[in-house]
Amino acid sequence: MHHVIVGNSIAGVEAALAIRRRDAAARITVVSAESDHPFSRPGLMYVFCGQLRAEDTELYDRELYARLRFTRVRERVVGVDVKGKSVRFAGGGELAYGRLLLAVGSKARRLPFAPAAGDAGARGASLADGGSSTASPVRGTAEGDTRADPLHHFVTRDDADRLDAAARPGMSVAVVGGGLVGVEVAEILHHRGLHVHWLVREPWTWPVALDRAEAALVESRARASGVDVRTGWAVSGMRKEGAGVVLTGPNGELAVDLVVAAIGVVPNTGFLVGSGVALAADGAVETRDDLSSTSAPDVYAAGDCANVTWADGSRRPETLWYTARDQGRAAGAAMAGEPVRYRRISWTNSAKFFDLEYSTAGFVPLAEVGGRTQPGPGRWQTWSHVTPDGASLRIVLRDGEVMGLNALGRRWDTEVWLRWIREKRTLRAVLVSLQEARFDEEFTPAFVAPTIGTIEEGA
Repeated sequence: MHHVIVGNSIAGVEAALAIRRRDAAARITVVSAESDHPFSRPGLMYVFCGQLRAEDTELYDRELYARLRFTRVRERVVGVDVKGKSVRFAGGGELAYGRLLLAVGSKARRLPFAPAAGDAGARGASLADGGSSTASPVRGTAEGDTRADPLHHFVTRDDADRLDAAARPGMSVAVVGGGLVGVEVAEILHHRGLHVHWLVREPWTWPVALDRAEAALVESRARASGVDVRTGWAVSGMRKEGAGVVLTGPNGELAVDLVVAAIGVVPNTGFLVGSGVALAADGAVETRDDLSSTSAPDVYAAGDCANVTWADGSRRPETLWYTARDQGRAAGAAMAGEPVRYRRISWTNSAKFFDLEYSTAGFVPLAEVGGRTQPGPGRWQTWSHVTPDGASLRIVLRDGEVMGLNALGRRWDTEVWLRWIREKRTLRAVLVSLQEARFDEEFTPAFVAPTIGTIEEGA
């Protein structure tokens, strides 16, 4: 059996490893236009800051492919022939497959009012896995000089390289978007010495993950660092003026040297239109429980490009590094012939925003400003507390059992949190055991919370 995997990021390489563990004789080919070696996409921000080298973000040693007999193909896939069971390359030629995994990830969501020719997301629209392209830059720049393009994103390695070449200390930059990528890009550009304007359309930053009190901690830390944070600032238009850009907002205009659009991602599946691979309205590949395509035999999908079932029964992609890893492993097992039923399990994440610790585990998201999404029936409650020194803890419960925890300003052992969730602990049991999960640096004050405090009923 010839297994062809398009995309060598975390989902693709984990699928290849899962197949090899189950079938020592399988022929496995990994196709990628972005890089020779799989790397950690979250690590791009540390490369940008000079804290890591690009090779430091690589997930495995460079001998992995040869050792496990994976064939590497550096090509961009521009089409799939479902009936003929082959993929077509931009450079010409085709490759036949027995089973195909689409692990093509996502690309930056376009600003709706941006010039199409200058949008990095538009340039990547036909890329199989976010690699480089040669489309024309913004109108008015030198032909082929993508570094002169003032509009940027920060999703792919090409995005990071372009921004790295363009961003110089002393420049002004507008970061459009208040989510996770927005805060990270605002921080790395501030670190480089640019004057950063962080423009957030919503009333507070990252409303899908943070409540108003939590977001206020992030915004306060960013402002104290010198970032111009503007919430409720919905960009309605942009025009190129000289070498820079002028953005139109609710209170006039903002002139900057660069713009970084960080308004989310969309599945990188434009090349699949008309192929017979069923796509959801947002472009994600429709999959069954085993991550096989609902319409194309012997085709599978994993990672940001796959439409999967969430705990609340909805269907949408899981745009997370951890879930891409788990989906890759599940898809590889299914391609090797094992019965598979993929469902997202409790997960954890941690980060720092302007040196403000962030930890999360289990189910804690806010669906939108003013409303929550909960999977399934039951009585939902939220307990939260913010300490005087600017640390927060939010605990989500269903029918009195802890389902998830979200925190800022302190470092926590999220594996302990996951154990509490598995044990279905009560709020009181968690609060009296908080110090068990403490993971702070020495001399950091302990998080002190009221025994119970205020509990808010879920929507």
